[in-house]
Amino acid sequence: MASLMAPWGWPRPVGRMYAYLLLAEAPVTLDRLAEDLGVAKSNASIAARTLEQFGNARRHTEPGTKRIFYSAPTVQTGPFASKVELLARLERLLCDRQREGVAPAVAERLLGMAGFYARMRGAIAGLIAEARDQAANDQM
Repeated sequence: MASLMAPWGWPRPVGRMYAYLLLAEAPVTLDRLAEDLGVAKSNASIAARTLEQFGNARRHTEPGTKRIFYSAPTVQTGPFASKVELLARLERLLCDRQREGVAPAVAERLLGMAGFYARMRGAIAGLIAEARDQAANDQM
């Protein structure tokens, strides 16, 4: 998992923790994560926060304690949710640049790429919406 997530910009400990959380039956503490993965608790904390930021981990607390638990989320949007915004920004940039008086062949190329990014964005956003809808239906 760590090797497969590297092209998405995830450091190795983040990919390893993601795999661990996917396989865990119940939420686990940072102490347990660090021990089982053989990493320092500070590295486990950084990896957990990174996963949480991308929507790949959920934080749980235990009332009356400072203990924090992590689990895999029920909706697995992974790094794709943040890619939707990136694709939208690329699309806007390309559309804006083609309006700046570039040669017709360049404008056509930029619009073609903008359209490609728009279709990718729409497909990813649609899959994320389907996953969220399915999770909501599963909880009913």
